Amino acid sequence: MKNTLAAALLGATLLTGSAIAAPQDRGRDMLVTTDTNGDGVVTKSEFLADVDARFAKLDANKDGKISADERPADGEGRRGRMLSRTDTNGDGAVSLDEQRIQANRRFDRLDTNADGKIDKAEGDAARERMRAMMERRGARDAN
Repeated sequence: MKNTLAAALLGATLLTGSAIAAPQDRGRDMLVTTDTNGDGVVTKSEFLADVDARFAKLDANKDGKISADERPADGEGRRGRMLSRTDTNGDGAVSLDEQRIQANRRFDRLDTNADGKIDKAEGDAARERMRAMMERRGARDAN
């Protein structure tokens, strides 16, 4: 379950365009960049507004979909797996509706105390899960 959650968090982060940040900084970056009112927590509305903005930025041809060639290149295998998970209608692209469904699920997983907000502790815990997953993946790939 933890591996699935960590993979989903990592993949979802890649989908929303924050693949530029180093793995250990992704959780903190999300809290800083998504917390638009600066209260130290990210609400679902802030989270979804960020997803919408990132989607618009990635949708280079403005057709309302993010195709495989519009997505950040971060390993073809990972990109293909995330596309297949998020592309629920199988058309080879991710629509904003499909992205928002995935984002709502991701928010609910990150909001471990179900209070409708992601606070620093929840962001730190998610970042730690991602770091551990990356270490395990690195050790597995080295063998």
